[in-house]
Amino acid sequence: MSEPKYSDFTLNFNPGARGNERAPTLKGKAKVIDSDGAPTEFDVAAWGPNKAQSGGPDFYNVTFTPKDPAQAARQLKTEIDGPVLNAIEGFELTKLGTGRLFERTDGEIAKAKAGGKTLPKFYGHGLVLLPSGPRYIDLSAWHRPEHGFYSGNAPLHDHAAAAAARAAKSDAQPS
Repeated sequence: MSEPKYSDFTLNFNPGARGNERAPTLKGKAKVIDSDGAPTEFDVAAWGPNKAQSGGPDFYNVTFTPKDPAQAARQLKTEIDGPVLNAIEGFELTKLGTGRLFERTDGEIAKAKAGGKTLPKFYGHGLVLLPSGPRYIDLSAWHRPEHGFYSGNAPLHDHAAAAAARAAKSDAQPS
């Protein structure tokens, strides 16, 4: 029997970013499991935090560079001009290997924890090139204070799970 495969996403603050605006604020790696079970590994870099113009949460611009040089060359500077199979409602990226990572405040995390929920410090989406084609991925990373970094997962975006989460959120809102 084969061993189960899981996605992986880790981030560390980059000490080299202090005083160097061109260096990424966060660095890490991601392993994304494609629909056929094949893993693809990426080096991840994030720049930010940036203030949202619409008043939303602070965000980081993220890049995903495949560790496979041939795949990295195919993804480099490629823009998507058509629909992506697992597109995210209300969220659009056009350049492969890019994403947005949002940061929750400590107050938001504490409030959720008091309500019995554990929320990730960082969450967002990315658009990457996988063997099956361009795909959106969901990102989440929780702080691991015992290890001094952030870790979580980077699964393929799932329409059904997203719809169920939106429905549960709207049911929980008082009318």
